Amino acid sequence: MSDDPGGMRHDSGMVRRVPPEEIRMLDPDRFDPAAIVAAMAPAVGLSLDAARQARVAAALALVARIAAPALQVPLDEAAEPAPVYRP
Repeated sequence: MSDDPGGMRHDSGMVRRVPPEEIRMLDPDRFDPAAIVAAMAPAVGLSLDAARQARVAAALALVARIAAPALQVPLDEAAEPAPVYRP
């Protein structure tokens, strides 16, 4: 079974809607940037040496740390982004 951030859960080829309360965009206890980079680089056709993988993983860890507070804000299904940002 795999979850995707868009709220779909894939079970043996079947797709079902995952309730918003079950969606975890970023689980800090399970997030492993080095493993993500190692898995995704070949999937997108990149050949990275160990040093480059480490630098990309460090950048991904920083992005995740910066994004984590925003990803924790609960949103309902009807939430839409504002068409024009006005602070």
